Amino acid sequence: MKKSLFAVAALSAIAGAAQAQSSVTVYGLLDMGYVGSNAKAVTSAGVVTKTTTSSFGQSQEQTSRLGFKGTEDLGGGASAFFTVEMGLTPQSPNIGGSSLPKDAGEFNNNNGGSTLDNRQSFVGLKKNGIGQFAFGRQYTPIFNAGAATDASQYANVIGNVIYQGSSISGTDSAGGMGQGSYNYGFTNRASNAITASSDKFAGFGVSGMYALNNSNSTLTTNTTAGGNVNWNGWGLSADYTWQKLYATVAYQSFKTAYTNNVFSSATNTNVGTGNTGGQVNTAASMFQPNQTADKQTYVGATYDFGILKAYAQWVGRKIQNDTAYGTAYAAGQQSNRTAQQIGVRSYITPTIEAWASVGNGKYTGAATTQTSGLPASVSFFAYQLGSNYYLSKRTNLYAIYGQAQSTSSSAAVAGSGASGNQYTVGMRHTF
Repeated sequence: MKKSLFAVAALSAIAGAAQAQSSVTVYGLLDMGYVGSNAKAVTSAGVVTKTTTSSFGQSQEQTSRLGFKGTEDLGGGASAFFTVEMGLTPQSPNIGGSSLPKDAGEFNNNNGGSTLDNRQSFVGLKKNGIGQFAFGRQYTPIFNAGAATDASQYANVIGNVIYQGSSISGTDSAGGMGQGSYNYGFTNRASNAITASSDKFAGFGVSGMYALNNSNSTLTTNTTAGGNVNWNGWGLSADYTWQKLYATVAYQSFKTAYTNNVFSSATNTNVGTGNTGGQVNTAASMFQPNQTADKQTYVGATYDFGILKAYAQWVGRKIQNDTAYGTAYAAGQQSNRTAQQIGVRSYITPTIEAWASVGNGKYTGAATTQTSGLPASVSFFAYQLGSNYYLSKRTNLYAIYGQAQSTSSSAAVAGSGASGNQYTVGMRHTF
C-alpha cells in the first residue's frame, strides 16, 4: 500500500513538473461602436453614385478576435510554441468567418466558408540567441513590417493609403484608391507557409517566408478535372534599431498558375503545357488559364521624439498577368500601385492618445484588351485622424475619422472624382 501511494505521489510530482514547463494563454479583443460613411463613385461614362451608411458596427479600431498561444520549455534554451487565432464578428449571429473574404494573394490556398475565420494557426521551434521558425498560416513579412511602422496601428477606417482596413463604395476600387480587391498595398497573410526569423544582433534582425500549395494531375481520359493548380510565394525582411530610430524593409512575391497538361473533353486531346493551357469547365470548353505574378515592396521607419513618435511609409505593388488568352487578354499586362504616407502618434495626457496620418499615391491599371490602348491612371489622396481615451489598461473609448479622394487627368477614367469619408466612435476591450 505504501509503495502504491509512493508511486502515485512520484507520478504526480513528475506530471506537475512537466506542466510547469509549459504555458497556454487565452487572449482576445472585442471592438464595437457606431460607424458612418459617405461615398461618391464615378464610372468612365460619368455616372455618379452617392452612398450614405449608418450602423452599429464592429472592429473599427482593431479586428475582434479570440486566440490561444502557448510555449513549452524543451531545455537548453530551446522551446516549442504555437498560436491559434480566429476572427470574431460580435455584431453577427454567426460565430465568425463565413462572410469574410480571403486575403489577397492567397488565391487557391485558402478555402472560404468556414465557421471560424482562421487569422493565424502555426506551430514552431525557438532557440534563444539564434531565432525561430514556424509552419502554418501566418502574417507576411510586409504585414509585420507595416504593423511596426503604421501610425494608426492598422485601424480599420478609410484614409490609410498603405493598409486597407475598411471598404466603402467608390474609394477603394481599381479606379479609386487602387486594387481594392487586392487589399491595397500588400498581402496580409499566407497559408501553407514556413517562416524563419533571427534574434537581434547589434540592432539587426532578418526574417523570411516561403509558402506553397501545388497540385498537379495528368489525365488520360475524358474528364472535366485535372491540370496544374499552383499558388506559391516567398518574402524577406530586415530591420534595424538604433536608439530611438527604427527602420525596416520588406519584399514579397506571389504567383498563381492554372496550366500544364489539361485534358480537353471537347477534342479528347491533351492540350499540353504553356500559356495555351487551361482548366476544362462543365460545358467541355476551356476557361481562361491564369498565371499571375504579384510583387510587393515596403519601406518604413519610425523615430521617437519623446513627446511624439513620427512614422514614414512607402509601398509599391505590381500585379502582372503572364498568360495570353485569345484576343481579349495579352500576356504581360500590369497593374501598378505606389503610395507614401507620413504620420504621428502621441499621448496628449496619460489617458488620452491621438494619431494622424496623410498620404498619396498613384494607381495605373492594366488595359482590358490587347487593342484598348494605354491603361488608365488615377492619383489618390487620403488622411486619417484618431484618438483613444483609456479607461484602464485594457479598455478604451475611441473616435476615428478618415477621408480619401481620387483624381485623373481624364474625366473618362473610371474612378476619377471618387471620394469618401468614414467616421466611427466605439469601445475596445482586450483580454
